[in-house]
Amino acid sequence: MSNAQLALQQAQPSADFEAKLARSRALLQQAAREFQPLVQASSLGAEDVVIRHLIETLDLPIPMLVLDTGTLHPETLELLARTEARAAQPSAQPVQIYRPQAGAAEAFVEREGPDAMRRSVALRQACCAIRKVEPLRRALHGQRGWITGLRREQSATRAEVPLIDRSDLDPARADRPSAGLLQFNPLADWSWGDVWHHIAHHSLDYNPLHDRFYPSIGCAPCTRAVSVGEDFRAGRWWWEQDNAKECGLHASKEGEPHAATPRLDNSQLDALEEETIFILREVAAAFERPALLFSGGKDSLVLLRCAEKAFGQGRLPYPLLMIDTGHNFPEVLAFRDQRAHELGAELIVRRVEDSMARGSVRLAHPGQSRNAHQSVTLLEAIDEFRFDALIGGARRDEEKARAKERLFSHRDAFGQWQPKAQRPELWNLYNTRLQPGEHFRVFPISNWTEIDVWQYIERERIALPSLYYAHLRQVVQRRGLLVPVTELTPPLPGEQVLECSVRFRTVGDITCTCPVASTAATAGQIVAETLNAQLSERGATRMDDQTSEASMEKRKLEGYF
Repeated sequence: MSNAQLALQQAQPSADFEAKLARSRALLQQAAREFQPLVQASSLGAEDVVIRHLIETLDLPIPMLVLDTGTLHPETLELLARTEARAAQPSAQPVQIYRPQAGAAEAFVEREGPDAMRRSVALRQACCAIRKVEPLRRALHGQRGWITGLRREQSATRAEVPLIDRSDLDPARADRPSAGLLQFNPLADWSWGDVWHHIAHHSLDYNPLHDRFYPSIGCAPCTRAVSVGEDFRAGRWWWEQDNAKECGLHASKEGEPHAATPRLDNSQLDALEEETIFILREVAAAFERPALLFSGGKDSLVLLRCAEKAFGQGRLPYPLLMIDTGHNFPEVLAFRDQRAHELGAELIVRRVEDSMARGSVRLAHPGQSRNAHQSVTLLEAIDEFRFDALIGGARRDEEKARAKERLFSHRDAFGQWQPKAQRPELWNLYNTRLQPGEHFRVFPISNWTEIDVWQYIERERIALPSLYYAHLRQVVQRRGLLVPVTELTPPLPGEQVLECSVRFRTVGDITCTCPVASTAATAGQIVAETLNAQLSERGATRMDDQTSEASMEKRKLEGYF
C-alpha cells in the first residue's frame, strides 16, 4: 500500500487543515494578483505536487520551473516527463526546465572527482552552486516573486520559515539568486499528514520514491531513504552536520539557513490560561445574558480559544457581539464571519450606520472617524438584548487607563464606568451583584501582556487575519505614525506615498488604526520584535488614543469598552 493510500487511513490531517488550506489558497491568489511575474520553483516533491494542484485548480497564471541538475533520480525524471505532458495541454501553464551551464558540471567532476561533495562541505556547496544556485539565478531573472514548498516541520533550520519571506528584499543580500524577490511558502505551516491527505484526497501523481521512505528528494548521489525517528531532511547530505544541510537556494543569507527565533520561557501561559478559563466559566454561571465582544482581532481570538477549552468545541454558552463602524478592514470582517461559522456560534452585529440612521449618532462632518461613536451603538445593543455582562479582550498593558481596570468592571445604568463604584477583587472573589439596568464588562485576559498573547498564539497555532503579519502596503508618515493609504485615509497634499513592509499590532477602524514597520511573518518573529518595542500597541498604532492624554479615560466614562 502506498503512502497516498495510507494517508487517508492513518496520516490524519491537522484539526485545522481546512483553515490552512484556505490560507494557502488565499496566499497563492494574492501572489498571482499582486506580484507578477511569478513562478513556482518545484523539485517535484510531495509539497510541490500539492502546490501545483492548488495553482491549477485556482487557474492561476503561474508557470513552474524545475532544476534538472543532471544527477536526478530516474523516478524524478519520469515524473518530470509526465508533468511536461500535462503542461502541454491547452490553457495549462508551461514547465520551464533549467540546467547547469554547458560543461560546468563536467569540468567540476573532472577536476574534483565524482564524490567530491562528500570530502567537504565547501566542495558540496560548490557542486550545488553549479547544479542549482546558478541555474536558479537565471530562472528567477526578471521575476518579482517565487513560490516554494518549504515547511517548518521539515527540519530545525526551517522551523521559522514564514508564509511570505521578505528577507531577500534587503540590499545587503544582492548576491542571492533570489535577490529582490518575495518568497511565498504557502505550505509553511502544513504537516506531513496535511500534505499526504491532500495528495490522497485528490489522487495526485507523485514521485514513487516517497513510497520508499524518501520524504525529501534531491540529487541521487546526495539523497537516501530515512529511518524511523529521523527528520524529513535526514536523508539529504547525511554525512554532514544538521546545521549545514542547505544548498543555497533557501537560505536567509548566502550559506546560512533560516535562523530560528530565540525561544522564551512560556511556562506562565498555563497559569494565565487557567485564570481566563475560570473567569469565562464564572461569567456563564453568574449572569443570565452574557455576550462575548468579538472583533476578529487577536485578543478576541485568544479568548475564543480559551472559551473552547472552557466549554468544549461548538458549545459556547453566549453569543458573539461586534459593533461595526462600517470602516473596518474587510480582511478582518471576513475572518470574523469564518471563525464564527467554524465555531457554530451566534454572531450578533450592530452597526454605527444604523445608529446614524436613527439619529442617535451624528457626525460633525462626513470624514469624522466613527470609532468614538461605537459607544452609542454598543449601549443600544446592550439595551436591545438586555445583556448583563460583556466579555472583552482588553489588557492592562495596552494603555494606562486600562491598567487600573478590574477583571469584573461594573457599569452603571447609563453604561458608564465610575471609578468609585468598582469593587475589590481579593483572593479571586468577584462581586457580580447588579441593580436593574446595570451590567459588567469582564476582561479575562486583563493580566496578559502583548508578548503573552503572541506566545499563546504561537503555542496554540491560532489562525489570525493576514493583517497581523508582515505584508507590503502603501503608507504615508503622519504625526509619527505610518498611516495606511485607503479610500478613507488618502494621502494629504504634500505627503509622499511609500510602499513598506508592515504589520498591524492591533486592528480597528481604518480611519484611526495604523501599522508598524515590520518583516515579522510568524508569531515567533513577532515575539522577538515586541521584546524591543518602546511603545504599547495602542500607543504605537491608534490615532484616536493620541488626541489627548485622557482619550481612553474619557471614552470609558462614555460607555466605551
